[in-house]
Amino acid sequence: MIRRKAPQVQLGNRYLKTTDPRGAPWEVVYLWTAVDGILHARLSGGEKGSRLLTIAASVLLDPHFWLPASEPR
Repeated sequence: MIRRKAPQVQLGNRYLKTTDPRGAPWEVVYLWTAVDGILHARLSGGEKGSRLLTIAASVLLDPHFWLPASEPR
């Protein structure tokens, strides 16, 4: 049986909040593993990247919270 590789969060990936799908995309600008072993992502968004948000990277892969942005960089 062939298994698909699970999608991974990478630098430069862009996501949209499901609560604001027409809003500006958020871009992954930094990744690190915290002391608890959980991968975290820092996102830059808002007007001219003026806002920062830090969340567990696994949350970005949950379609209930985030969707991949389809617009080109």
